[in-house]
Order: sequence, then structure tokens, then C-alpha cells
Amino acid sequence: MPTLIRPPDIDDKTRFLRMLFLRTERRLIAEINRKRTSGYVDYAEVAALKRTQQILQEMVDESWAYVPSMIESIFYRSEAAANGYANAAGLTATQMGIVEQLSNNLLGDIVEASTTAQKTIEEVFQVGRQQEGALRNTALQAVAEQQAAGYGTGKAAASMAQELERKGVTAFVDKAGRKWSLQDYCNMATRATARQAEVSAILTADPDHDLYKIVKIGSTCPVCAPLEGRVYSRSGDNPDYPALAKAFGKVDPNGPEDLANTYLNIHPNCLHSLVKYTTMGKTDKQIQKDKDFSSFEKNPITVDPRTKKQIAAYKEKVRNRQKLLNDYKQYNRYRKVCGNDMPKTFEKFRDMKYNESVKWKETQAIYQKSNAYGKIIAKEPEITADLTKISNDTGVSMIGLEHRVKTKDSFLRKVGTDSNHSLDAQAITDTINSTNDVIRYTYQDNPLNLTNAYVNVTDAMKAKGYKVVRVRNTWLDKRSAYKGVNCIFQAPSGQKFEIQFHTPESFQVKDGPMHKLYEEARKDTTTPERRAELNKKMFELSAQLEVPVNIDRIR
Repeated sequence: MPTLIRPPDIDDKTRFLRMLFLRTERRLIAEINRKRTSGYVDYAEVAALKRTQQILQEMVDESWAYVPSMIESIFYRSEAAANGYANAAGLTATQMGIVEQLSNNLLGDIVEASTTAQKTIEEVFQVGRQQEGALRNTALQAVAEQQAAGYGTGKAAASMAQELERKGVTAFVDKAGRKWSLQDYCNMATRATARQAEVSAILTADPDHDLYKIVKIGSTCPVCAPLEGRVYSRSGDNPDYPALAKAFGKVDPNGPEDLANTYLNIHPNCLHSLVKYTTMGKTDKQIQKDKDFSSFEKNPITVDPRTKKQIAAYKEKVRNRQKLLNDYKQYNRYRKVCGNDMPKTFEKFRDMKYNESVKWKETQAIYQKSNAYGKIIAKEPEITADLTKISNDTGVSMIGLEHRVKTKDSFLRKVGTDSNHSLDAQAITDTINSTNDVIRYTYQDNPLNLTNAYVNVTDAMKAKGYKVVRVRNTWLDKRSAYKGVNCIFQAPSGQKFEIQFHTPESFQVKDGPMHKLYEEARKDTTTPERRAELNKKMFELSAQLEVPVNIDRIR
């Protein structure tokens, strides 16, 4: 007895799955980011990996529960439309078999995507302590390749995590080598399966009908254009019309030309639909015209039948669609980086981009600065790990580690001021490149040992691949009230940062009373008389400091 199903809602049946894939990818990326902040301890990696496995398993479980009913609903809707009625209908055994096959295909795609996604995450987490197997070996190989290129495991993981955040968790790599994110691939598979269900429903609604026509939609792609408007034989047995399998493509090129051996679609995301074709009411001349047009011999599919106007219309549609997609991806990037500084909706974002030029330039400037800040601080954990190890190895203490990263607001304010609040991208880039104190550290030792401490620390840093960019020693500079050794270093990653070397007393003066005096002196509202008074007080403070031994050796 056929299974009876209720009429479906008119809304998009694939929406639930598309939202599920989006939510899953967001949860995975959030988990990756959370793990990145928890350090590199083994238990954190293993625990995080288990959580990502659970997230992916939940996606598979929810898909498993929803996919069959989704395809069945789409099948019902399409069959009802084909037969011209809207009452509850029963699907035949053949139709239920197709529903089951399509469900299995899509669920197989989702499970495989889940497995590949987990493999991608394992490579990022570098969990080489899993059980023996392909996933473990692949993860180890990815890390080994990074190390062979001269990068440490920390840098490899950080760069891979950033790549995931930018492009999504890879779930599929196609024959052209393109990487599909979990969301994009599962969405594509879902849309393709939904269209296959619609096509199958139409083709099985009337088991005795053999001829179907692929409807013309005009501004179509070059793949579909030669195939649309033709009449096809579902069975492939009608000698006057090409087999429908020739349009859909055969799974097994050497197999039979029946529906079971086709992809039930011209290509993924195809918009073409089928309608029944009948010769009833047509003249012999019209019937022959349809046969000749449908024939692959008389009307080869190697010829693009579109007019110049249709080709231009299709290209324009592709450009507009690509523009919309690029804008949407840009909106998501801007929202992620800038948060509440961005418009709340995509529509408002596009309206601002194309209709408010000044505001758009301001928004671009905010994004450029905020994005640069995010990239800079992403390199801080590895630098901090190296410098704290050097501190432990050399015995030179570090102080003020809690202030090692300049706040985002402070960074934005500094770049704005130093660039004269320019909206020019190059001016902003130049200012950011010259801002070297976003990441900053302080080493401290007594006046007798500070010079030796400087030599020991800098030698250890050079051994790790760090380069000295600039050294400014103001201890013997009579023009400067500030006393200390300020250095700019460049990490192996290319990131520049600041290191200060102080005695306990010079740090206390710099971080205490002198800081307050300096902040007041640098304000535009401070009068020249008051500024002179403040400078005098700063020099009086520094005059009390003991000059470190052999400090003149640091240049």
C-alpha cells in the first residue's frame, strides 16, 4: 500500500538544512577559535576535537531525521503539480524507491562532508596522538610539511585556523582542486537533490508517458543552452527523440540509457524544469520540426543556440549574481571584524556601499584598521611563548605582561591620529605599518646587570630567528626625560613589535608619575607654559635614576 503524505507547506523545504549547515560551520569555527585561546596542552586539543566531532554528529543526526521527509514532501509537491491536483496523494512503490535512493545519496554526501570537515579540523588542531589511521597520518603529514618549510607547529596551526575562518571548514575538494566549505558543499548537494526529487516526481507521475521537454528559459548557461527546448524520451526507446539520459548525463557511461543511470539533472544548481510533451493537436509539420530540433545529429549540441542578446543577458545575470555574492561575503567579513559598527542588515549595507560614498569610505577605513588589528594580535601568542621561554632560560624577568597588547580602541585612535584621519587606503596602510607597539613587552633587571640582560635576551631572540629593526637607548640622551632602552624587533612571521629594557626604578617612574605628566603634556589643549612646567618635572624624575653599568654599549 502506498504511503499517504499530507500536502506540504509552500515554503522552501531545503531551508531547514541550509540553516543547519550554516549553524554547524559557525559552531565549528567558534570551537576552533576557542581552542586557539586555550593554549597547546594535549587535553585541550583532545577535548576540543571531541566537541567538534559532537557538533558534526549532531548535524548528521538532524539531517538523517529530516532529509527523507524533505525529499518526500518535494516529491509530493512536484507530482501534484504535474498531475494538476492538490489533494493528498499516495506515492507508488517505484516513487518511494526513488525517494529512498535520493535520501541515501544526500545523506551519504553529508556524512562524507562531515568526515572531511573533521579531517580538516584535526589538521588544524594537530592532534597526532589519535589512534593509528588515515586521519592521524594526514594530520601528522600536514604538520610535517609546515615544519619542513621552516615553520613551527604553532605557526602552522595558527595559519590554518585563520584560513578556516576566512574560507570555512573544507568538506569537499572537487576534480579541479577547488575547496568547498562545509556550508557551501552541503547547500549545493541539498539544492541538487531537491531538484532531482522534483524531476523524478514529474517523470514518475505518469508511468506510461515517455516524452518530456526541457523548458527554455532564455538567458541560460552555455551547458544548458544546447539542451533546452528539445523533446526527450524518458525510456530512451523512441527512435525519433534522444534519450533523456543524454541530457542528464549517465552515471555509468557504458550503462543503459534509463533514469536509474542518470544524475536526474543537467548540472548542480540547474534551474531547468521538465514538462510532458504530446503530439496531440500538432500538425505533421510541427511534429517533424520538433523532431529535427531535438535530434543531436541534425541539431548538434556542440552549437550554442543562444542569440547575442541572450548570451549578454546571461553574462549580465552571472555578473550581478557574483556581485551580490561578493557583497554578501564582504558584509559577513565586515560584520565579523567590526561588529556593531556595521549596518544591521545586508540590504542597508549594500545601500550604503552604492549610494553613500563618504560613509562607505569611512566604513572601509574602519574595517581596514580593525582587520589589521586582528591580524596583528593573532601573532601575539607565538611571540609571547618564545619571549617567556627566553625569560625563563636567561633568568631575565618580564613585567607588565598583562599589558602586552594595545587595546583595539587605542590602536584605532592612534592610527586615526597618526594618519590625520585619512580615508585613503594607502595612507592607512602606511600608518599601520609604522605602528610597531601594538604588541609590546618589558624585560627588567637591576642597574648592574641590565646591559648583560639585554645582550643575553637579544642573542637568544636572534637564535630563534628574530631580527633587530631599531634600538633607541635614551639613558645617556640629555634631550630625553624618558630613560630606557626601546627596541623594535621583527618576528619570523614578519610581525614587528616593541621590547623595552628597564631597571625596576626606571620602569616605576615611566609607568607611574612620568606617564601622567607625559599624557598631559602631549594634549593639544595644554598651553606652552604648562607643557614647559611638565617637561621640567619629568626631567627632575629621571635625574634621580641610577644609570646602568656599561649602558653605553647598547646602540
